[in-house]
Amino acid sequence: MDLEFIKIEYVLGPFIYILLIYLAVLLHECGHYIAARIFGMPIKEVVIGRGRTLKWWIGKDGTRFSFRLWPLGAYVHLLGAEEADHSKAYALQPYWKRMTTTLAGPFINIAVLPFLFFAFYLAFGQPSAHAVLVGVEEGMPAEEAGFEPWDEFLSVNGIPVTNYLDMQRHAYSLGPVEATYKIRRGDEIKEITFTPGWDSYMDDEGILREHTRFGVTWYHRPYQLAVFEKIAGVDVSEDPDRALELINRYMGQEVTVVLKGQQGRSHAFKVRLSEEANKHLNDPDHRYYEEVFLGKTKGNYYQEQPVGKYALEAFMKSADLIKIVAVLPFQLLPIDASALKDQHAVAHIDTVWLNRFYNLIYLFATASVAVALINMLPLPGTDGGQFLVQMLEHIKKEKLTRRTKARIFGLAFFVLYMSILFSNLDNLPAYVDSRVKKVQEFINPNQEDE
Repeated sequence: MDLEFIKIEYVLGPFIYILLIYLAVLLHECGHYIAARIFGMPIKEVVIGRGRTLKWWIGKDGTRFSFRLWPLGAYVHLLGAEEADHSKAYALQPYWKRMTTTLAGPFINIAVLPFLFFAFYLAFGQPSAHAVLVGVEEGMPAEEAGFEPWDEFLSVNGIPVTNYLDMQRHAYSLGPVEATYKIRRGDEIKEITFTPGWDSYMDDEGILREHTRFGVTWYHRPYQLAVFEKIAGVDVSEDPDRALELINRYMGQEVTVVLKGQQGRSHAFKVRLSEEANKHLNDPDHRYYEEVFLGKTKGNYYQEQPVGKYALEAFMKSADLIKIVAVLPFQLLPIDASALKDQHAVAHIDTVWLNRFYNLIYLFATASVAVALINMLPLPGTDGGQFLVQMLEHIKKEKLTRRTKARIFGLAFFVLYMSILFSNLDNLPAYVDSRVKKVQEFINPNQEDE
């Protein structure tokens, strides 16, 4: 039986997400615990979970460890955090030691990311997409410049390219500016200089999309027959059987296909259908039956790289993930469901369990970043709140009163709330319009045809 058909993640997903968040919180508290132990601070209690205590014991140093019923959190209770009742208590430590212990939790949540990704890359390879064109859109800059399906990109302005991520960094990030691209076409090496275009549109979810546009598709995963509107000029939008027949007819040849896009836009691509990649089309029991690979490759893959490259990619992956999670609250309207997804994750059927393992690592990394950033907010009960109070006390050389703390936290919350509100305010009209359109389509799905 096809393991992907079972969709185990749909059943276990909620439990796995809770477990990953719990592990991220546990890692966070380990940071506080390790820092406190290094500085010799007495630890009164380490609590793992919430609710009724299931098991507890006293460590050699007098610390009480306990596991509780619900895996919904953890905390480290430092002796003397509120009162200076011990010679080495937290409250009596130098300022830098207290701050280091406070920030150790968020730090370890962030610091573990590059090591996590690096270890996976080293063991299995880096999830990557091929820097090979799947299709070239008619009338767009790439076609006018002379690019063809199956062209493999080797460099951009002399900078080597090994995968699609490199293309994003060294080509798409340039914007609509002229650049020189070295490609491999069969056994021939070519250099093409051209200037891409720029695309700006509101997608079906009301999200403004802006990006450099080559006028190509890099999508190596299979397309469902439902997205095909025309094949070689023949309308197949309502006839998947006819679409499958034409695809088989033009197998191994170059052909123009029209695909459905966002906001009802259609795109006509010149593609070269590969027999090797589409052997499954005549096997009704195959997972990809009635799905078509337009290029010569089948989805993303785990790419082997030099160890130094793995280390750099792991660091950059971590930095990108931190940036994505950090700006997410300021981009709530509309909600971009794809923002937290790993765009280069592998979904190949031959590596199902490895794909799931990587997805778990990526989800844990995301949860770990979220735990770190939430704890850095300057609010009561967070590391950020404690850091802010102790920093102000260090500057004023005196303890803050409860009223002063309340005012500081109130101001911090107001600033944070207003920042998020005003960041999303401009997107509100488009978001409301997209929701109204969704409701109208749900009530009358055939209104466009009337």
